[in-house]
Amino acid sequence: MRNALLALIVIALATSFGRAVELPVWDLAKDEISAVLQSGKIELADGKIELKNGAAFAVPASAFPDQKNFTVQVVASLSEFVNHTVFTPMNKQGKADDGFSFYMNYRDNPYWARQISTVVNKVYMSSMGINGQRGPKLNKPYTFTVAVRDGFATFYIDDRPYKKCYMELIPNDKPMWIGRNVNPKNKSMAAVIHGVKVYGPDHKYVSKKEPKTEFPRGVVAGKGWALDIPKIEHPDWPKILIYGDSISMGYRSFLIPEMLKQQVYVFHCCSFVNGGVPKQAIEEMAARFAFGAVIFNNGLHSLHWTPDKVSDQVV
Repeated sequence: MRNALLALIVIALATSFGRAVELPVWDLAKDEISAVLQSGKIELADGKIELKNGAAFAVPASAFPDQKNFTVQVVASLSEFVNHTVFTPMNKQGKADDGFSFYMNYRDNPYWARQISTVVNKVYMSSMGINGQRGPKLNKPYTFTVAVRDGFATFYIDDRPYKKCYMELIPNDKPMWIGRNVNPKNKSMAAVIHGVKVYGPDHKYVSKKEPKTEFPRGVVAGKGWALDIPKIEHPDWPKILIYGDSISMGYRSFLIPEMLKQQVYVFHCCSFVNGGVPKQAIEEMAARFAFGAVIFNNGLHSLHWTPDKVSDQVV
């Protein structure tokens, strides 16, 4: 009764100031979890759910009526660090190349093996783990957010953007699982879920930590490839594609600003090819934009790509 009264007061205050209240489509605090969307021991106590021993639950697919415009937030804390475990706050993937997922792993060492994984249409993108070398903290609530605007997803942790994918999310009719890993062979990390909310298209999520840059960049991707791209505001500028291995991550940081001074856009794909030529992936990626030149440098890790082994015709 007390909570209902408080909710009415909040609505009345917001309305009096001329602002509509943005209520979630689905809220862990008030919506029930059906038995078919539970796996393992699921108990809601004090508004929280403790996930242990691979337990998981899901938000129903009906909570995502418009999969081109929605915001979903999961607040979770990690209960224990066990080497080679994974925590998945969001998994809305199907068998087809659709949906999205958001998860993190834990490794004792090296610290750079701890990663945040963001996936759209089964195209995988990774980022450095929470707090970098210091690592995440136990029992500290973290807010995982996915905001989809006009079909394009941005992933956040505590309002900090981790990845923005410029490939349109393909909708599906799957629920969104919390605690169920994309790879069922991965051991699940113990965690406490403090809150889950799904908002519809009327909710406009805005992060104060969104970077403000004169030349914003994003990602466009396909099956087997992902391309780091600039925001095109000058269609007449020439376009250069860097296709390189990990060393290209170093020189791109110098080349891109230098080329912008010359009014040239630089696109970049960092790929490790240890064997045959991924012909279809490279052709799809290179055909995505009208490139005036391609910088092809993929020989550091894979000796299959040295000039004596790859003909000019193949390149």
